[in-house]
Formats: sequence, C-alpha cells, structure tokens
Amino acid sequence: MTLKAVADALALKYVAVTATNGTTESLTTAPTASLPNTVAKGPVILVYHPTGVLDVGVSRIRRDEYDFPVKLLRDPLDYPGRSAWLYAWHDAMRDVIRDGDTLSLAYVSWAHVIAVRVELDGEDYAGVKFDVVEFTIRVHIGDLQP
Repeated sequence: MTLKAVADALALKYVAVTATNGTTESLTTAPTASLPNTVAKGPVILVYHPTGVLDVGVSRIRRDEYDFPVKLLRDPLDYPGRSAWLYAWHDAMRDVIRDGDTLSLAYVSWAHVIAVRVELDGEDYAGVKFDVVEFTIRVHIGDLQP
C-alpha cells in the first residue's frame, strides 16, 4: 500500500469533471496530488495530504482510515458569478466518488464522501485567496466494509 498512490487515484477520478452554469467550465490543469508551488487562476483540483486513524486488529489485518481533502480552487477576482459557479462545481464534483468506490486499488476497501465545504474566499494557497469547493473523502484500507 502506498498513500501517494491513493492520493493519485483520487486525483485521477476528477480528470474529466466540468461544471455547467449556463456555459461549461473546465479545469485549467489536470487534478493532482503533487501540490504545486503556485496555482493558476483555476479552476484547479488538488488532493491534499490526509489525516487518519491507523489500526491493526487482533488478526493483524490492517484497517486504516484516511480523510483526504479534495479542493477545487477558483480565482475569485475574474468572475462576477462566483457564488453560482461554486454551486455548479459542487454539483459536478459531488458524485464522482460514489459510496464503496475502491479507486481501482486492491488494498482500498472503500471510499466515500463524508463532508463538504463551499466558501467564497475560503482558501489561501501560496498567499492568494481562492473560492473553494472542498470534499473530504474517507478512504478505508483493509478488509472491512462500511
């Protein structure tokens, strides 16, 4: 099991996502789990490093759970319809990870969305404020189902 492979698999799930709000808006760069030094004006999707709980049961089966923040960052300065676009991006991203998704990795038992945050000027990245749509995705490593 490699944690970076899990993060990369999450990023890969969002490659083709677009949002529609009268017109269609696409990502400016491919989603990534390798956080860049700076972010273009966006929209861009970044998979942040996880937090989690590490657990090995009595039978020595690994049952780790990691919470990965997946954030869409969008430049708040260039778009007058900021709020409507955040709703559109939320809707486009919501069902990309479905309950029980294994991310096509043998050691992932399941992944699902556990939280969401949508906020104007809600994320600072490299000293720049961005509008943000954030999903927290819980990933379970091991043999147990949710």
